[in-house]
Amino acid sequence: MKSHRSGPRLLVTHREQALHLERAKVHVEGDRVVYRTADDDLVRRFNIPHANLSILFLGQGTSITQEAARLLAEESVYVAFTGTGGTPLHMGSLTSYQATAHFRRLLPVYLDAGLSLSAARSVMSDRIAMMRATGMDALEDLCGIRNMKPAEKACSAFEKGIADASSMPELLGFEGDYSRSVYRTIAAGCGLAGKSEFRRTPGEPDASDHPSVRLINGLIDHGNYLAYGVAGAALWALGIPPHLSIFHGKTRAGGLVFDIADSFKDALILPIAFAVGAGRIKGDPEQVFRAKVIDALERKEILKRSIATFERMIAQAGERAP
Repeated sequence: MKSHRSGPRLLVTHREQALHLERAKVHVEGDRVVYRTADDDLVRRFNIPHANLSILFLGQGTSITQEAARLLAEESVYVAFTGTGGTPLHMGSLTSYQATAHFRRLLPVYLDAGLSLSAARSVMSDRIAMMRATGMDALEDLCGIRNMKPAEKACSAFEKGIADASSMPELLGFEGDYSRSVYRTIAAGCGLAGKSEFRRTPGEPDASDHPSVRLINGLIDHGNYLAYGVAGAALWALGIPPHLSIFHGKTRAGGLVFDIADSFKDALILPIAFAVGAGRIKGDPEQVFRAKVIDALERKEILKRSIATFERMIAQAGERAP
């Protein structure tokens, strides 16, 4: 296969955001990337608009050929495998076209504890703003929660904690308190408190939990992987290694991806997960949940928001730099 371009045709923020495929084979026909599905011996082929795509999510039972991966790489399409419950697997092509300006701005923040704390405050402030601007509306529309006072109280307490924290461990403690408050508030609002105390158990949900609680935990895991895909694509577009964590552990794989995803995943993922798990949204839980999350990521332009969150994070840390 011959390559005739020196880089992608469209900026990542100017494209359609994401496409999710399951039980499909992604390959090349001519100069087109296509995917093929089979249903009762009937084979269907569909084009993938790879020049106008930011992220390709590959779910269970999906394969991709080397030729297809190469064409996707030429257009800087970010590929993320999802839906298995395991560690998220993301792939971005190693090219010489990524500028280093953002990486050079990030490195001093990564190396300095004080600058990291300032950057973390910025991301967590974005997290609260997103919950207030988007999450609370979604909780009302999807989960039927009318009383937003507990959610607002959690946001206000976290806001105060962000301002008061003098160290990263202290800030992460306030973050943990906020997360537990949000889970408790949404579970109670969805009528789950009488069935089982909701406990967030990433990975394999506890078999002793109520079925609704197990389902919600699994959906949150899946939704988080979709969120990490968007955050990973944003960082890749900026030429930033995803593991340069600011506040989620200096050795945790994909740390900066988790940091950036934290700015929006509560507001987008949790309302949909709880609404599906509580039976307020009908249909196959996995399919309905995934479709609604991808639609929300697209409508709220989360890829652009993730880049803006990074820019604000670096700017706020820069104000503190000597």
